[in-house]
Amino acid sequence: MTRLYLVRHGQTFFNVERRIQGQMESDLTQEGEQQAVALRKKLSDISFSALYVSPLRRTRRTAELLTQGFGLTPIYSDALKEVLMGDWQGVLVSDLEKNYAEELDVFWHHPEQFSRPTCETYLQVRNRAAALMEEIAQKHVGQNVLIVTHGALLKTLYTYFKYQPIHDVANAPHPHSTGLCVVEKRDGVWAVLDWDNVDHLLHA
Repeated sequence: MTRLYLVRHGQTFFNVERRIQGQMESDLTQEGEQQAVALRKKLSDISFSALYVSPLRRTRRTAELLTQGFGLTPIYSDALKEVLMGDWQGVLVSDLEKNYAEELDVFWHHPEQFSRPTCETYLQVRNRAAALMEEIAQKHVGQNVLIVTHGALLKTLYTYFKYQPIHDVANAPHPHSTGLCVVEKRDGVWAVLDWDNVDHLLHA
């Protein structure tokens, strides 16, 4: 058995502005930093054997705040990066709604059909992320592992852990900032134990 604690990064300035982030850098807001600290208190009683982190700045900072005093050395992996959104990165969602309404609708509601030259597909994202999940599960049998990553990537992983087709990404719950997702692999089978738990924010 291996248990994974997957965390979406804290709130960023792009989140507040409703800009597409993708793999573009955007820093945590003060609220985003407070969210990470609040989650640290919740996780402080759990013994983690490893910490895997997306190398983007918002996830690195979240992990830094989240694990102060945990004694963990981060392992950075490109497989945990957010979906690459190409020429849409940094663009306001409202502008995409005006200029790319049909494509954006496909992106949100028909993920199996989304394909744009400068962007990754949902399947490409899920494949790279799932490969790392399997590697971690094999490497850390009997251990708890903390993973700090991104919202859209977590949506694709939700369908992987649930053994669902890629088009179900459209209905997968999108984690809030620092939403905690807990999954377990036991006897070769994945199970979702908790998803997008934000109880720590109620008292933040």
